[in-house]
Amino acid sequence: MTTQEKNKIIVRKFNEEFLMNGDLEVFETVVDKDFINYNFPASEDTRTITRDFIYTLHKAITNRKLTIIDMLTEGDKVVTFKTIEGTLSAPFMNATVIGSKITLKIIDIVQLRDEKYIGHWSVREVII
Repeated sequence: MTTQEKNKIIVRKFNEEFLMNGDLEVFETVVDKDFINYNFPASEDTRTITRDFIYTLHKAITNRKLTIIDMLTEGDKVVTFKTIEGTLSAPFMNATVIGSKITLKIIDIVQLRDEKYIGHWSVREVII
């Protein structure tokens, strides 16, 4: 199995087991201690902010369903186009109508080294 194939498996596992189900052990195993999420200010502990952001998502969106539409690899990066659908149970990313259906369209770029996340970039769209 190539490194790129392994990286896709790691990213899928992260999405299914931590992003959707909150398995903290997966987060701790997969996300390097020096991980940088480039969506947040560089002066912050972006590893902790990323973990907390996903827990906020768990509280705000119930009945979550993940659909991975596509995954591509190039070098040490994996690009994922995915949707998360569910029911809004708390305000989240400018969505405030509790009880409404919500869909997040997400394009993630994850950089890996030695089977660990070291960098992350993403673009998200919220659809109510």
